[in-house]
Amino acid sequence: MLMDMTTLKCLVSLADLGSLTAAADANHITQPAVSIRLRKLEGELGAKLFYASGRRIRFTAAGEAALATARRILRDAGELARELSDLEGLARGRIAIGTIDAASSYVLPPVFSRFRERYPGIEIHLEVTATSPLVRALRAGSLELVVGTLPVERGADLEVHPVYRERLVLIAPPGHRLARSRRLSPADLEGEPFISFHEGATTRRIIEEGLARSGVSPRVTITTDSPEAIRSLVAAGLGLAILPERLVRDDVRRGAVRSPKMAGLSLERTLGIVVPARGYLSATVRAFLAVLSAELDAALPRRLTEGVSIRSAAPPRR
Repeated sequence: MLMDMTTLKCLVSLADLGSLTAAADANHITQPAVSIRLRKLEGELGAKLFYASGRRIRFTAAGEAALATARRILRDAGELARELSDLEGLARGRIAIGTIDAASSYVLPPVFSRFRERYPGIEIHLEVTATSPLVRALRAGSLELVVGTLPVERGADLEVHPVYRERLVLIAPPGHRLARSRRLSPADLEGEPFISFHEGATTRRIIEEGLARSGVSPRVTITTDSPEAIRSLVAAGLGLAILPERLVRDDVRRGAVRSPKMAGLSLERTLGIVVPARGYLSATVRAFLAVLSAELDAALPRRLTEGVSIRSAAPPRR
């Protein structure tokens, strides 16, 4: 049978991402190769697994059953790889981490540096994208932990640990009419072009809900998943944006953008660690969580103390 890991990953990616093109991109193969694999899988199983309905992919009852089995096989395979890796101790191995762009810029680099000092034989695989697809990958078993924006879709299969709260601030091009205002009200933002994250992004939802409480509906004209692109587009004069204060601090300092103060509007987001609640948590992950917790304690002024400590996510599990 053709139920190899790549074919199963293609089936899961098709369900999660909704298109053959996206499934091909996620698995680093061509779309025709994905189609061939899935057609052969249907032939070997003797059942139609999915069909196109307009622009959407819908799974048949047989497809849903195959999908559930594929997810379980991939999770079990990931756990087996981690258990075998633990037999070698921490002298060598691999850890797969997912994170949002901002955390990869200013939260995780010192953590990676300290981890590499202690465990030079461990390879770090880092996937950087929005929180939602990272959590899907964590559930599928292709990632072992996620650093992302909370809240995430909760479930009994996930442990979620809030660790850091950060302010979100308005940024404007230096020449914008609002850039030199000493104090703005939310009403001043009405009708202004905004550059923001794609719909569905947690940070965008936090921003829009905060503005809505002040009676403002932002006019989003450009969307992207990249905070770096948002900063550059604002600096180029294409609109306003709201981003984490720490992410734009250097841009404001050198005058690339301005950050006028907002009266009556306080926006924050919470970053957290997400790990599987069930199954095997490898020694490599536990070691990384210990380093991560220590570094966050030392580096982040707004580390959250309420809730569950990251360390409680790191006991051996057998």
